[in-house]
Amino acid sequence: MRKIISLITLIFCLTNCSSKKNNSQNESFEYKNGNEKITFEISTGNKYLKINLPTKTKFSFENIDPKTTSISGKTIRFLKEKDAKENELWIEMSPKKEDLENGKLKIFLSYKNDGEFKMFKLNIPVKEQ
Repeated sequence: MRKIISLITLIFCLTNCSSKKNNSQNESFEYKNGNEKITFEISTGNKYLKINLPTKTKFSFENIDPKTTSISGKTIRFLKEKDAKENELWIEMSPKKEDLENGKLKIFLSYKNDGEFKMFKLNIPVKEQ
């Protein structure tokens, strides 16, 4: 039920929120806002994903509670990693060619901190195998 509410909130904000300072597109796999920081890493060490290849990815959070975050995008699946730290989320991504926009997989991330709702879009390059 909580996931459904998070998804509905995310969809509402994506369709109704006007462009704000906190909304950004990020191609460097890092988002900073004051002392808040989100880092995205691909387990292969590459700066890109491959089409139809399931790949583990990790989101790390500084001064953000991962329990207040919502991540959405096509072909993603949350993973339970036994060695994951409290400030990490592991996600498997398996991009398909039809899910890409200009050769990139769009991932939307939102969170609430200090009563303020913030969101950004991550553009992950995808290459053919």
